[in-house]
Amino acid sequence: EGARSWERFYRTHPIRAFKDRHYLRREFAELMPQSIRDDPKAHTPPLDPSALPPPDVDSPDHKVVLELGCGVGNSAFPMMRANPDMFVHACDCSETAIANLRASPEFDPRRCDAFVADLAAGDSPLAEKIGDGTCDAVTGVFFFSALDSRTFAAVAAECRRVLKPGGSVLFRDYGLDDVKNAGGTKGATRGEIRGAEFEPGRQIEDATYVRPDGTLAVFLDEARVEGVFGKVGLEGECRRVTHEVVNRKLDVRITRSFVQGRFTK
Repeated sequence: EGARSWERFYRTHPIRAFKDRHYLRREFAELMPQSIRDDPKAHTPPLDPSALPPPDVDSPDHKVVLELGCGVGNSAFPMMRANPDMFVHACDCSETAIANLRASPEFDPRRCDAFVADLAAGDSPLAEKIGDGTCDAVTGVFFFSALDSRTFAAVAAECRRVLKPGGSVLFRDYGLDDVKNAGGTKGATRGEIRGAEFEPGRQIEDATYVRPDGTLAVFLDEARVEGVFGKVGLEGECRRVTHEVVNRKLDVRITRSFVQGRFTK
């Protein structure tokens, strides 16, 4: 049901609803050229495929990245703008999401291969597209929280397969104590949260919900994430990242909690 639910999600929401994740230039700095590492907030213009040369595969900045759950490209495009020598394999289970990504004026097939793949369907759903040990990094940004435990473990093994030695999974997702998790609202004041307005859906297990649109929302803790990647032979650790969000319309101030980590082959 997951793939169908995400397809409905992307058919329902306009592209403008998805904000570019410019912060990844700072958080995933190892994928960026030195100029961006020195100034992550530096302006990077939109990609113009007609005006840009192809990526320089001999450049020290050349990176091959697998983006899991790429959606409409709101992670891939900001990263490629900042590093025009990057190549991204962008996959998502939604045909509509991939169609929207490919329809962008910034889409450049020399820099991005965007394709549909349901990572919950089969043991190695990327095998025909991506060879063993060919990626410098795998990015999963609010992706693993959409997977049940069995699929999480299978995808972690697939990450290890596609990574080069020394390559890393770059991970960012919803933390267990995030305010949207019912268990994460303890201690919050009425000015910080208004109950059901921030509930993620129908709870089916601890920290696991089915949203009204049918998509899955799993809130993750550091130990669980480290354990899953550790079992497939990827070494690393997570840290907790918090971010304050102010909704002036609802007069609500909340602190979001995320889990972020690197796991290296």
